[in-house]
Amino acid sequence: MRVRAPGRINIIGEHTDYNDGYVLPFAIDRYVNLTIETSNNFVFYSKNLDSKVILDEIVKTGKWADYVIGVISTLTKRGYKIPPIKIEVESSIPIGSGLSSSAALEVATTFAISEFFDLNLSKLEIVNIAREAETNFVGVKCGIMDQFASVFSKKNYAIFLDTMTLDYRYIPINLKDYEFYLIDSNVKHELATSKYNERRQECEEILRKLNKRSFREVTNNDLFLLDGVLKKRAQHVLEENERVLKIIEAFQTKDLFKVGQLLFESHESLKSLYEVSCNETDFIVDFLKNKENILGARMVGGGFGGGVMVLVRKDSFEKIGKELFEKYFNRFGRKLDFYKLHSSNGVELV
Repeated sequence: MRVRAPGRINIIGEHTDYNDGYVLPFAIDRYVNLTIETSNNFVFYSKNLDSKVILDEIVKTGKWADYVIGVISTLTKRGYKIPPIKIEVESSIPIGSGLSSSAALEVATTFAISEFFDLNLSKLEIVNIAREAETNFVGVKCGIMDQFASVFSKKNYAIFLDTMTLDYRYIPINLKDYEFYLIDSNVKHELATSKYNERRQECEEILRKLNKRSFREVTNNDLFLLDGVLKKRAQHVLEENERVLKIIEAFQTKDLFKVGQLLFESHESLKSLYEVSCNETDFIVDFLKNKENILGARMVGGGFGGGVMVLVRKDSFEKIGKELFEKYFNRFGRKLDFYKLHSSNGVELV
């Protein structure tokens, strides 16, 4: 049996999903392709990495396979008996670029096992099991957005998701004469995971200080009760939620210039208030700010490297990208990779 699960891009709503906030992702046409079959023991093979992990029992390995193993462990804890299986993985999602390759792998694994063993898991159960694998087994305290987008997405639409209630609706992506690109900075900072978890702890500290159960209870007036780093973190979350609502309105009124402006504002907030950007992604965004045919750009993903999403006029990115490639290489000694982003459906049988 073969399945595929897409990566995702988040138009706006960064670091809000684990704070009961709003997000606006869509799945992209880059996938984790996964095959599953019976086996004498647990075998996990990545074609991209040419890496095989063979286990007699489900244990943590500290390797890429933990995203798969974590799903099996989570299912087992929920009472499902998963016999030994062989899983082969091949991905077209660049790792560490902010396109959520890990969530796609978890979703593909959960969906494949459900289909293969007739578990009849619902879409939401697949989301929750995939997320639990990353949070409790791998150890990244992620929100629900990545897995939700990989399961629920629909081609030509973004998902407006309320991560507190899990209410969602589809927002048409009508870019007219424009398109989205992803610029991969090829920066993968070692501290990304620990810093991500640190931001989560800071947000939990904000709620404790304010005696609130959820960030949805926090208002602008509460900012006066905070200072220093915690005030900056809270300000970003509040303003980013507002930007999600504003950008949906801009899409509905076909005001793409407003969409672009909000993308730039989001990046500035991630840089100055939430402090999850880095010199390389800031350099890319600053370069794009002054370019004709660019409406907006911002860093995407957890931060400390990764990618920058750009809203650019059709057929104009090649020239801009070439100039940026040269300037970036001269400045940092690294190459850039560029990916045009098209929307896609969620996880499915192939």
